[in-house]
Amino acid sequence: MKNTDIVNEDYRASPELAAYYADRKLMWRNVIFIGICNLGWGFAFTITGPLIVLKLLDLGIGANIQGTISSFNGWALSFLVMWFSWMSDHTHTRIGRRKPYLFAAAPFIIIPMVIFPFFAEPGWVWFLIVLQVISMIAMDMKASTFPLLNIDCVSRDMLARANSVLTIAGGVMGFLSMRYVGDMIKVSEFLPYLVGAGVMTATTAVAFLIKEPNIVHPATESFKPWSTFQVAARADKRIFLLIIGVAMVSGFMTMQFQWLWFWSKETLQLERGDVFSALSWASLVNIVLAYPVGWLIDRWGGLRVVMVYWVGQVACFAWAMNVHDKMGLIVLSLATTIIAPFFGAADIMIYKTAAPKDVGSITSTAACIRNGYNATLVFISGWVIYFTGQNYRVTFVLGIVMSTIGLLMFFIYRRAMQRGVALPAKTACETGIAPEPVK
Repeated sequence: MKNTDIVNEDYRASPELAAYYADRKLMWRNVIFIGICNLGWGFAFTITGPLIVLKLLDLGIGANIQGTISSFNGWALSFLVMWFSWMSDHTHTRIGRRKPYLFAAAPFIIIPMVIFPFFAEPGWVWFLIVLQVISMIAMDMKASTFPLLNIDCVSRDMLARANSVLTIAGGVMGFLSMRYVGDMIKVSEFLPYLVGAGVMTATTAVAFLIKEPNIVHPATESFKPWSTFQVAARADKRIFLLIIGVAMVSGFMTMQFQWLWFWSKETLQLERGDVFSALSWASLVNIVLAYPVGWLIDRWGGLRVVMVYWVGQVACFAWAMNVHDKMGLIVLSLATTIIAPFFGAADIMIYKTAAPKDVGSITSTAACIRNGYNATLVFISGWVIYFTGQNYRVTFVLGIVMSTIGLLMFFIYRRAMQRGVALPAKTACETGIAPEPVK
């Protein structure tokens, strides 16, 4: 089936950029370097993120409080992602427009990671929370800018397949890190944090080797909180229906990701090593599925793949309601890993509407809405858990309901595009919006 999503190609107007995107060797070289950076960061947070969550839980910081902290960060990120992305869109330095933000953020993430275990005592709880807040803000800067390199450095028609290579590499690293973190804990509680920080530092340095496209896009006005929304609306206001659908369709996966470690410890009564061991096998699934799913998204289109993603969530929800032991958790983690790559189809639908010069503004508008939605969902679910006596399955019900509403938004968007008036070819080229209805 032919893909009916429209690929924006207004970069062809610039011979320099056309040559850049035509250079497949350069593209794959950049993808490899980006992948190495992502591997280092993914490795560090795969082993330290859950340890930090569980340590705070041991120190009396329950699901409701940790969920609230996460929610406030999500609401802040809704604004910060627009600001940082907009700033990086209009940044022009010798090393690029995205990388400077990575190098600025890295120390404020790595240093708190190193010192966290040395202060993991009851008397230092509030200091640990301050460390978390500092790290979260720096991560917001990094998460708002560095991932845009995946879009900047890759031709639009190769986006999903190039991203799948990163997913495959992440699967290998995820398996190794999750499989052996238990052994590191046995050696020392401090060792996973120190190893994570060291790997993150080394792979951050690799980012210097990434060659960004020379896109010069000076700001014509100062940033305003609604600036990125104006860019998105200028293209086609109907895109907001799609953006809302993309945000909501992962409701169940958001709940499963947010509360998995809490649920495993408090309800399933599993030890840290058992949980890491159970979840490690899921990473291997990415190695097998990532590229085929990427090819499917590029070839087959967005909405059909999103529907497969939703059906997969329903199946995982049904299984999660009946998980009671380690083996059930292994099956659930494998199932969620199988369906997770299909969400890329939703993001790709947004990417393909964005002109290269405005990709940060368009994607940050989507990220703003998504982060605000996720933060609200986490906040509500955290207190639902508290008031229902640590009943985590209630949040899974909430998540699948929101996923279903999100899927309906895709159909509303498609209907709006089918009923809309086709745009002239010139306008379509400039905006990246299809000159014919979405099918």
